[in-house]
Amino acid sequence: MNRLSPLRLSAAAAALLGLAACAGAPAPVARLAAPAVAPETAPLSGPLAAMAKPRAPLTGDISATNLIDGAPVTLRARASGDTVRVVQSDGCAWTRWGDWFAPSDSWANCGESQNWHTGQATVRPVGSLWPLRPGAEAGYVRNATSHTGRTYTRETRCRVTGSEAVIRPSGAATPAHVVACADGKRVRTTWFAEGEGPVAFRAVHEENGVEEAWVRN
Repeated sequence: MNRLSPLRLSAAAAALLGLAACAGAPAPVARLAAPAVAPETAPLSGPLAAMAKPRAPLTGDISATNLIDGAPVTLRARASGDTVRVVQSDGCAWTRWGDWFAPSDSWANCGESQNWHTGQATVRPVGSLWPLRPGAEAGYVRNATSHTGRTYTRETRCRVTGSEAVIRPSGAATPAHVVACADGKRVRTTWFAEGEGPVAFRAVHEENGVEEAWVRN
C-alpha cells in the first residue's frame, strides 16, 4: 500500500478499455498508453541537470487536476523534519519519511480494500535515487501490517527513466525527471521537478489498469 489512494476509472473509460481488449489489443499496453490517463508532455531541448534530494517529501500543499475525470485533487501536506503527513481530498491520510518515492509508513482510509485500507509499515531503503539523474536506481523494502492484522513484505524498485516537460493545465511547461517505481503489483510514475517536487503522478495496477492520475495546476 503506497498511499496515494486509488481514484477509480470512470465507467465510460472502463468500457472503452474493455472494448479494446475484446478487439484483441493487449490490455496492459492499452492501459499504459491511453492518452486520457497520462499527463501531456513534450521533449526537452537538452538534458536536465541532476537534482539534489529535498529536505522533505513535500513542503507544501498540492492542487491538481484528476486526469481520469477532470475533478480537482488536493493533497494537504504537513512536514516535520524529513517526514510528511498528507491528507488527500478523497479522505485518505498517509505519512512518509525522507523521500517522496518511498512507500508510506502509515495510512488510513485509503482505497477500497476491506483488509488494507488502514495500516502501518517499516520501510528500509536499499541504495539511493539521489541526486535524480537518468539511470539512477534504488529500492525500498516494506514490512506492512494492516488494521485487520494481515502482513506482507514487498520490495519497491525505482528508476529514473528520463526527463521531459510536463504541460500543466495553464499551458506552462515544467521540466521534470521521470521516476517509475514498481512493486510487483503496481507501477507508480512521478514527474518530479526542481523546486516543486511531484508535478504529475500516475499509478497503474497490473490487472485493473490506471487507478490514479493527476497533474499539478
